[in-house]
Amino acid sequence: MRLKYYTLPLDPELLMQKKEHPGCNLKQSVAHHLHLIVTTAFGEMQSDADYGNSIWDHDFDNLTTRTRQQEWMKESLTQAIHKHEKRLDGIKVSVQVKQEEVSAFSTERRVKKRLDIFITGRLTATSEDITFRDSFFVSPLSYS
Repeated sequence: MRLKYYTLPLDPELLMQKKEHPGCNLKQSVAHHLHLIVTTAFGEMQSDADYGNSIWDHDFDNLTTRTRQQEWMKESLTQAIHKHEKRLDGIKVSVQVKQEEVSAFSTERRVKKRLDIFITGRLTATSEDITFRDSFFVSPLSYS
């Protein structure tokens, strides 16, 4: 029997109207779940306080070296993926923390911390390799 996977975010309005929610394939489902793991802080999911990762514990940490921050984030993401995404094995995680200047308004410059996350693994069901990339800004710092 072929399993049905659903796209994220779920649309509760469709479910309440008893309409079909958009589906996706296994690779897309894993990618959606990896994005959810990456963007969820510990304690954010009420039904499982251990779901998520510690990236958000270090969001505004300006004292720890960038190399150490990357290691913490990599370790936390690796543990979270091993624990919560059982459809993958051979998981490897890379995290790059970069400072990037962003112009919000013509007179205001902001330096933001950008996380580049790269995850590789193998789908246990098909032995296919999977590559997932995500990138986002955290901890804004403004100066004029």
